[in-house]
Amino acid sequence: MLLSLIHRSYRTYKIYLLAAVLTLPSASAETPLTLTRHDGPAPTFKEPAPGTVEIHGPMSVLATPAAPPGPADQVLELEYFCAGGVPTFAVLPGPPFEAKTARYLPALGHSETWSRYAARIAPPGKPLPAGWTQLRLDLPLPADRVLQVRNLKLRPERPGEFEAATAAPRASASKEALEAYFSRKFPAAITKVSIGKDLVHLEGRAPGDPAGLFLADIPMDLLLDDPAGWQTLVEVKPAADGSFSLDVPRHRPRGNLDHDRLLSRWQLVRKTAQGIEPLSRARYAGAVDCRSPDLPPARPANKKGLGGWHSGKLPGELADLGISAVTVNVMIHTLVALKPGPGTTPFQWQGRTYHARESALAGYDRTFLEAQKHGAMVSAILLVANPAKSAEQVVKLLGHPDARPEGTFAMPNVTSPEGISLYGAILNLMAERWSRPDGKYGRVHHWIMHNEVDAGWVWTNAGDKPDVVYMDLYHRSMRLMDLIARQYDRSSRPFITLTHHWAEGGNPKWYGSKRMIELLVRQARTEGDFPWALAYHPYPQNLFNPRTWEDGQATFSFDTKKITPKNLEVLDAYMKQPALLFRGQVRPVHLSENGFNSKDYSARELADQAAGMALAWKKMAKLSSIESWQYHNWIDNRHEGGLKIGLRKFPDDPGDPLGKKPIWHLYRALGTPEEDSAAAPYLQVIGITSWDQVIHTAPIR
Repeated sequence: MLLSLIHRSYRTYKIYLLAAVLTLPSASAETPLTLTRHDGPAPTFKEPAPGTVEIHGPMSVLATPAAPPGPADQVLELEYFCAGGVPTFAVLPGPPFEAKTARYLPALGHSETWSRYAARIAPPGKPLPAGWTQLRLDLPLPADRVLQVRNLKLRPERPGEFEAATAAPRASASKEALEAYFSRKFPAAITKVSIGKDLVHLEGRAPGDPAGLFLADIPMDLLLDDPAGWQTLVEVKPAADGSFSLDVPRHRPRGNLDHDRLLSRWQLVRKTAQGIEPLSRARYAGAVDCRSPDLPPARPANKKGLGGWHSGKLPGELADLGISAVTVNVMIHTLVALKPGPGTTPFQWQGRTYHARESALAGYDRTFLEAQKHGAMVSAILLVANPAKSAEQVVKLLGHPDARPEGTFAMPNVTSPEGISLYGAILNLMAERWSRPDGKYGRVHHWIMHNEVDAGWVWTNAGDKPDVVYMDLYHRSMRLMDLIARQYDRSSRPFITLTHHWAEGGNPKWYGSKRMIELLVRQARTEGDFPWALAYHPYPQNLFNPRTWEDGQATFSFDTKKITPKNLEVLDAYMKQPALLFRGQVRPVHLSENGFNSKDYSARELADQAAGMALAWKKMAKLSSIESWQYHNWIDNRHEGGLKIGLRKFPDDPGDPLGKKPIWHLYRALGTPEEDSAAAPYLQVIGITSWDQVIHTAPIR
């Protein structure tokens, strides 16, 4: 996803030869490197931001240590941003630089944000030849690819750094156990779980022997087949036909704490002298008692939104553009402290006491109140800081313990009582505060659960997990938000957030959007469906190229490699399949992060940018599942890998700071009587005479 200050790039990516000087402050046991061009055709040297260099196309560059490296300095580390990545490349010590001394380092994978890279420049016990003073990096970049690099250094290898990572034993279920559970045929079923104000109502059927039947109350943090899930049992006495119906108290003790069974899943088991045997799949609550059942749902006036929006900058922009929906990034760890302090207010959740940070909450209040004033639908993007990159106590407890430092953000810790309690406390604090009937603090209508989970290694990291294991964690996070939020707003939905990489992952460590939806559907159907929705990011195939109508990987098939503005009809058709419906209704689709690049500010490039938006809008008008398009990024940002994706120019543009691009004027006109006249000039840019020529009407399978 393109966050306010973090962006990514995509596939046919243009690259600039980068050479500039990159020098780092010295750090313990690290040797900073300066990067300069070695040879080759005359490049365009750029330093797009302080401390960053940018390379366009194939290039040899020299990395010069700031001081003589020590004998243990055998690891090259850097941060990079490169849509499409860099193939395996050679490193040569010198001078002289001789092919016989070349060492080959692993590829830099496709990256859509700043990503960390570390590799040995020599295998253990075989250091580089003595006497070298520089390293030559031969980067075999395609001519149209851009690489940005920063924080280049040599350092010693850390213990276990290049060993295969293994998951903490209790931090996730195993792939084998999950697959066996989903494929198993159970003789009994729990058919209904409803959460009332004080009671939980359960119904089901248990054919066969009625002896020894119990309902197991399994807290959400417990993993599949954990015997602790069968410690709290409620006896079941079925009728002659095997059906049963009973009520139990909503709250029960859990140790010395209070457990709200809103957050339990229930499983029918048989208790015998030999132990416990599961007879049904687990099931979460479907219906939830709501504090404000008449709270009106969001009713956007059009499909036009802004992504990553916040109040305080260009305050008239929502009205000027006619915006009816916004997304807002929320760093949830900033909202709560574990101990009291200045500006905190204590509150309780599940018998534990936490402390709300009032100034952080008030900052979001201002944004949500401003959106409320304009009648905009608000979707909060919930981002979890990565505990592998922070020593902060809240972050360490909140983030998944298997998260690796390669991740920008992390999956929440949903498999420990302490972690899920903190996470649930924050979700409840937000939902209760921003779903009030009086709108005192503003309103959040929907919750986008983290960022681009098909690219979870980068954006929602939980370590290196098989897809089914990763989805089990993510499903818990979505389900927790769903159950908590519907206590306050019955129209609220958690959204799964996905990239444009559809049937293929786009990176060896990514899963693919289609696969994530398939796994979510399976898990939700197995354990009781819930009203999740889809937040999709159909950027053009090449994020640098706004001419999305040329996207070769976007086809009109359910097996298309990518879904971009060119083939939005595929997403609409896919979500309308019977297996994807919720209670017979199509799940809402929000295109919650999308934009078109202008390679520069020339008239031709700005026309291409606007033409991409015109095409996307005309397609969306025909697609009933798509409720909203949040344009991102609103303003060009120098921290987005060389992209100029905004509706406005850079704030520090020397000739026209914050200048409105043609796409700004087009976007303002969309959804108004001026739409057709504003969009008409872009028919010629695309090479068509009518918008009907880009609308796909044939069946999609």
